[in-house]
Amino acid sequence: MKKLQNFLEYYALSAFASLIRLFPLSVGRFAARRLADIAFYFVPIRKKHIITSLSLAFSGKTAKEILEITHRVYTQFALTMMELIYFPKLSAKDIAGMVKIENPGLLKEIHDRGKGAVFVGAHFGNWELMGAALAQIYPVTFVVGKQENKKADDLLNSYRLQKGIKIVPLKMALRGVMKTLKANEFVAILADQDAHEDGVFVNFFGRPASTPKGPALFALRARCPLVMGHIFREDGGFRVLFEEIPMLETGDENQKIEHYTRLFTALLEKHTRDHPDHWFWFHRRWKTKPPS
Repeated sequence: MKKLQNFLEYYALSAFASLIRLFPLSVGRFAARRLADIAFYFVPIRKKHIITSLSLAFSGKTAKEILEITHRVYTQFALTMMELIYFPKLSAKDIAGMVKIENPGLLKEIHDRGKGAVFVGAHFGNWELMGAALAQIYPVTFVVGKQENKKADDLLNSYRLQKGIKIVPLKMALRGVMKTLKANEFVAILADQDAHEDGVFVNFFGRPASTPKGPALFALRARCPLVMGHIFREDGGFRVLFEEIPMLETGDENQKIEHYTRLFTALLEKHTRDHPDHWFWFHRRWKTKPPS
């Protein structure tokens, strides 16, 4: 039964993607907004969870404001997925016209150091488009986990590959990441989901959140820069901001991992406070509790 469900999901996604790409991206975005409206009002997946999480994070906002942000969270995610579906139609020139990197000089300076770099990101704004924009300038490899539906996962990865993004499965990450960094290329990994008992606990909106160690660990082992990236949807286009995470010169590896992880999580919180609809509140971010 599960195989049949995965088969139907894949072909539904593939058929929808092929059909919607017959129309301009503006039509796809219009469709995404309407699909988000339908999901918000009639198929409220994790709606209560989002409202609860937002209410705890933004205690000063009214119930009406929280509901409006929740609606925009649905819209942001629908737009991001629709824009990913349109990747096969987007040229490098199209992407450059859509995305403005605020500080490209930082990228050049980091690349000129010759050590590669680990880019840590989040499910924030259109994170897929940020990766595609970076890949038009420098070689970049995504570290990705496998989704439950392999055929649908392969389809989405094919869109990334078409934009020059290389893929390394999460379970095979260490060897692939170190080889990539040694070649002075960039590695990108998202680190804003609950990491269960394997994570390091740092505060996120005032509550301890189990956070992946991978970005910090890779950067420390390779002795390369760690850079946080955010993408903002603005004025019909996108703005990308990259920020290098300062290194801790003293302490053991665990202390340095905690330092890196705390700082990039603080940056995510800062930008989420300014753009609360940009982050993917569907996650059960605080699912794992710290040991007592």
